[in-house]
Amino acid sequence: MVFFIASQTKICTIIFNRHNNFSNLFASLKFTKPLWYFHLDCGDDVIWPYSNNIIPPQNLDLNYESTQSTASEASYIALIYGHIHVSPDKGYLSKEIVNYKHSPYDEFRFLRKFFNPFWSVGYLIYRLVTLKSIFKSVIAFIKTFFFIKRVNIKDISFGRTELRLENPIKFLENKTKVRIIIPTYNRYNVLYNLLKDLERQNYSEFYITIIDQSEKFNKDFYKNFNLRIDLVRQEIPRLWKARNNAIKNTNEKVIALLDDDSRINNDWLIKHLNCLEYFNSEISAGVSLSKLGAKIPFNYKFYRISDQIDTGNVVLSRRIFKISGLFDEQFEGMRMGDAEFGLRAYRNGITSISNPEAFRIHLKSKQGGLRKFGSWDAFRPTSFLKPRPIPSVLYYARKNFDNYSTLVYLLINLPLSLSKYSKKTDPIFTFISFLLFLFIFPIILLQTFNSWKISSSILSEGDKIPNEK
Repeated sequence: MVFFIASQTKICTIIFNRHNNFSNLFASLKFTKPLWYFHLDCGDDVIWPYSNNIIPPQNLDLNYESTQSTASEASYIALIYGHIHVSPDKGYLSKEIVNYKHSPYDEFRFLRKFFNPFWSVGYLIYRLVTLKSIFKSVIAFIKTFFFIKRVNIKDISFGRTELRLENPIKFLENKTKVRIIIPTYNRYNVLYNLLKDLERQNYSEFYITIIDQSEKFNKDFYKNFNLRIDLVRQEIPRLWKARNNAIKNTNEKVIALLDDDSRINNDWLIKHLNCLEYFNSEISAGVSLSKLGAKIPFNYKFYRISDQIDTGNVVLSRRIFKISGLFDEQFEGMRMGDAEFGLRAYRNGITSISNPEAFRIHLKSKQGGLRKFGSWDAFRPTSFLKPRPIPSVLYYARKNFDNYSTLVYLLINLPLSLSKYSKKTDPIFTFISFLLFLFIFPIILLQTFNSWKISSSILSEGDKIPNEK
């Protein structure tokens, strides 16, 4: 679904600053989302929503101290909850350069409306520690924490429209060939069901590359399927190397990446192609509905500008690899390789659309899988003897943001990192995690220091991003 939001004429200009971070955004967003894509410059094309008399005045919050804050809230809602403006000639969003600064009251008002009350408390402590307008911050916190209620964004009327895309005419007429790339490791049981799902696809113009890295390689397994499979045997298990080599050794203009522990509907591929054609985008970022871990965000239900890419379910143009390079093999056996590639594409001005119709069920199979060589949880290592977080997390953060943002990110996530991955949404386990963090803080500090040290070494070594052929 797509809905559109803007402000009255005097507050309708929503920003994109080409040379700095987004300065129209509330500073509190850099506390709640310190490593958010949209804090960064993204080239000349994919930008922050430009609004111009799209939403009626009654849908605006005019109780901020400045009309600029009203406009910034509108901009935030537009981007997060589905605004996608498609230009007839380019398919990109508009931009203007405007510098907004928000009062402490407006910062806390915004934070209280759209985030858990925990964030208001944390942000107050943060402002006190960093000596940011201490008296005004305390007054603003009191005024908003006790007198402003959290908004249920799903109840706000924005003139939403259900968007379900029709078949992609150009792709169908041209019979566009797609290359589907699937690395696998010791998962023949779940891979069987996925390949059966691919047999039933209602768009059949595709080829499959499977990079089998299983310990007990079974070539005969693939005789069970009526599919055009190019089978590659890779002796040493490596996720990003497998994908990079598969991309370099094929020539289709459209690439699909899929994890082996997935289940998909028979219209999965055509739904991805729908998205690429309708929005004139180069990335259709399919959503993953997981059976473990954090709960599924409600904005997975509608099309929007994507702030992440899951390489277990994405279809994209080969041109992206020529512009941005392939996957960074520094992330081998660790986490955040998806995030790094997505951010790199974003910063090169490449449009990515979160696609709710091209979803997969992510089984997160306990058996096999290349995560055996890493961890499901970026902040929860497999033992207390290992660094926390996984060093690649800090490599990603420090490479693309700055040390200050990275420290804020650590401050937010370390106290909650002692919960099991499957218990991330359980408030009891969250509270227990916080108590354990206080109790074993010296150990956590040592783990973090080790992770920081390793990430410094990786940064000194530099990335390992191969070029497309």
